[in-house]
Amino acid sequence: MSLAQTAIWAFRLLCLARIPAPRQPAARSRALPRAPCDTMMRGRSAKGAAVSRLDRYIMAQILGPFLFFVLVFTGVIWLALSLRVIDTVVNSGQSAQLFLEFVVLLIPKVMMIVLPVASFAGTLYAINRLYSDSEVVVMFASGVSGQRILRPVTLFALAVMAVMLVISTYLAPMAQRVMLDRVSAARGDVAAAFLRPGAFVTPEAGVTVYMREMARPGEILGIFVHDERDPDAIVTYTAERAVLLDAEPGPRLVMFDGVAQSPSGPEGESLSILRFEQLGYDLSSFSEDPSERVRKPSELSIDRLLTITEDEAKPRSLGDFRAEAHEALSAPLYVLALPLLGVAFVIGGGFRRQGFAMRIFSAVSVAICVRLLGLALKGATAGTAALWPLMYAPPVLGIIFAVWLLSKSGRPILSRAQPRMAR
Repeated sequence: MSLAQTAIWAFRLLCLARIPAPRQPAARSRALPRAPCDTMMRGRSAKGAAVSRLDRYIMAQILGPFLFFVLVFTGVIWLALSLRVIDTVVNSGQSAQLFLEFVVLLIPKVMMIVLPVASFAGTLYAINRLYSDSEVVVMFASGVSGQRILRPVTLFALAVMAVMLVISTYLAPMAQRVMLDRVSAARGDVAAAFLRPGAFVTPEAGVTVYMREMARPGEILGIFVHDERDPDAIVTYTAERAVLLDAEPGPRLVMFDGVAQSPSGPEGESLSILRFEQLGYDLSSFSEDPSERVRKPSELSIDRLLTITEDEAKPRSLGDFRAEAHEALSAPLYVLALPLLGVAFVIGGGFRRQGFAMRIFSAVSVAICVRLLGLALKGATAGTAALWPLMYAPPVLGIIFAVWLLSKSGRPILSRAQPRMAR
């Protein structure tokens, strides 16, 4: 090779060295796998925060419907229970203040009925709405299992269950005891029952009283008393004036210048008339002493119900007291069992595009059967005190069945819906 050819090849190599190499297309970035310890520590905090937000979100969705059902059911059940109280207040001539006291004292008893029903209805409504809005679908698609959704429902139910336990073991017996004492005192307030000018009053079945006006405290002008408690001795009293006395044997109504009329004869075809200047009418049968009243099992505290003996329970049976005690202890379990059953029936069967009406109907039917079975076992315990452990069986079996149903279904949307979507 000559010197000229060597120079040409050297120049060519120098030019090739200065030409930049062609750029390769940028490869897609791939996340490098982290070290196991780093992934575990970072993922644990992120997962814990997500779980906490999920719990709060689901509980917030249940809280709104729960409060709504509490208000609705409380109004309906309170109205049904207050009819007898209203009748007592009206017939006894008591004031509106006593009626308001009765309204407050009825609330614990109403809450014992309302809280299990409202917690079940609120949870069922919230879960069904989350499913209808596909929010549960998103939860399952992100890796949340059916059992995981039980956690916020359980936390919410446990909070309501604690309130229910306080009501059933403490507030309800105390309110029932105070209210029945006030009802007994109202019925025994003869003055309030009789001293109502211009109105026909029935202080007791078979007795009707009317007074025209009050002249001065304790003195009545123009009184009418019709007593038919004994069908064989029906008497009607009318008098110009009367005085209400609080005597030692009991209260008495002393009437002046009046007439006593009573039917006589084989079929009451004739009328016997007795004119009197002064006549005393015994009112002790209308008065009641609250201290002498026999306490009902619903008025006693939980420790008294559990420790009372058979001799102390008379004239009632020992089973009545044991049934009332274990009803107060087992009733809060229904606040937990019924919502879990509702969640299990709606979520446990997987996703359905046609809706969940049949599952909701099944959940409501099972919840009613569970509660009716509990009431039936309470009646059986009232007859035989040794059967009290069976009263805990319906709610406990309901909780076990709900957990089993969700554990059997696993993650229904990922395992059942995805293969259909892939096709």
